[in-house]
Parts: sequence; C-alpha cells; structure tokens
Amino acid sequence: MPRLQIKRGLKANLPAAAMLAGEAHFTTDRGTLHIATGATTKLPIVPAIDDLTTVAAVDGAADFLILHDASATGQKEGKITVNAFRTALNIPASDLDEKTAVVAGGTSGYLWGTSGTDGIIRMNTSMAWSKDAGNGFVTLAVGDVDCGTF
Repeated sequence: MPRLQIKRGLKANLPAAAMLAGEAHFTTDRGTLHIATGATTKLPIVPAIDDLTTVAAVDGAADFLILHDASATGQKEGKITVNAFRTALNIPASDLDEKTAVVAGGTSGYLWGTSGTDGIIRMNTSMAWSKDAGNGFVTLAVGDVDCGTF
C-alpha cells in the first residue's frame, strides 16, 4: 500500500527557501504543521485550542497569547507576549490585580477595592457615574447620603 510521508524536523530547521507551494513541514519538537505557499513563504496551521495542555505558570516576557487581527490581510492570527498585552491594556507589569483605566493612556486604578481583596464597587439607585465629554475625569454623583442612626 502506498504511503505519504511529510517532511519533518526541528522548528529551528524549517526551510525558508526552495519550497514548493503545498509542501508540508511537521516540527517534531513543537508539534506544528507549516504549509508552503510559495518558494520562500509558509503559513502555520494552528492547533485546536481545546487540544492544548494547560499552562501551569505564566512568564510574561517569554509566553505568548494568540490574537486574531481582523484588520490583517492573509494570515490573521498573530502572537503577542503577555507583558506586551498587559502594556496595551495599560496594566503595569508589577500589578497582579484587576485594573482598568478611565481613559485611553490613563493610569490604571483598582476596580475591586485597593488590593483586589477588600470590596467591590457597588452603585445604589441614588448614585450614578459618568465621564466628562473630554474624557478627563469620572464624576460620581450621590443623591442622598444616609449616615444611619446611633
């Protein structure tokens, strides 16, 4: 019975020239498949995410996230380091808590209290918050303040 074998080897040794369109390359160290689209170009075949193993710990400088870039032409999937993704979201690398910025480029503040363990923002019906038209600040409007009884 005839067999079909795919070229295989280490990812570092993937060819960069003299490929035939449609030629497949399997990486034995990374378990990835790459299909040549031309003599010097190839596309990686992305594995199903639910087939991947869970990462035990994150190294922000070395570990990557896969993103889908809807504005890209051709291959739309790309990579970004965890640290670069945090920077894009304006989350300082030293912070381990949920944070958000009110305006693009603004300094992140704690969304869930001061350390992530001490409270949640709650809005009563007598309260409201809004951003000003210039995105310079957020206003917290309080209708009635009831200090209770003694």
